[in-house]
Amino acid sequence: MTQDTSTYYVWIGGSCDYGHKERAGGAAVVIEHNGNIISRDVISDLHTTEFRMMLTLMVKVMQEIPDGSDILFLTNAAYIQNFDKTPTAKSANRTSSESKDASSLAISAESRGRKARANPDLILQCIEEKKRHNSVGVKIVQYHKSPLLIETHDRATEAMAKTRKEFHQKNNRLSVSSEIVVSVSMPPCAQEGEDGTENSSHLSR
Repeated sequence: MTQDTSTYYVWIGGSCDYGHKERAGGAAVVIEHNGNIISRDVISDLHTTEFRMMLTLMVKVMQEIPDGSDILFLTNAAYIQNFDKTPTAKSANRTSSESKDASSLAISAESRGRKARANPDLILQCIEEKKRHNSVGVKIVQYHKSPLLIETHDRATEAMAKTRKEFHQKNNRLSVSSEIVVSVSMPPCAQEGEDGTENSSHLSR
């Protein structure tokens, strides 16, 4: 792909694990400008989707790139092509568009055929941020022929897994702490003596 030296090329990919109860999601970007990689970024969260994470990161990128710029997002996720289309009641019920690339197979069957969330709040933010620039567009590229796109998916997946791991570690620590508190606060069990009276160290003598 021939690049224009003035355009910011933003490779963006996402990942989401629908197989886990907390459903962590992540997104990552690699930004090229004037033939050089100028920055990388990654975000992740719980109870979300890769599409929501990608839109969130698009907003962040447009905020950070200088006003009046030309920005082109490069991705295999057809969903974000509508990042600048004003949400309507109809779009809120539209089934999610999925890339025909092999990477789309990673999307759980759980999500196929279901109604997609339009993420109207993030789309409206994208529309506002786009106004600050000369042009902002999305180009669909082939996943397996785009090393930087593959990198974004890998980084998004790593961030997603890390967020999920930290979530479970925190929950496990809280669970252990709760068990200790309960154990310490419970009085010793009273034992019955041979004469039928209670013998216990915590009873008054």
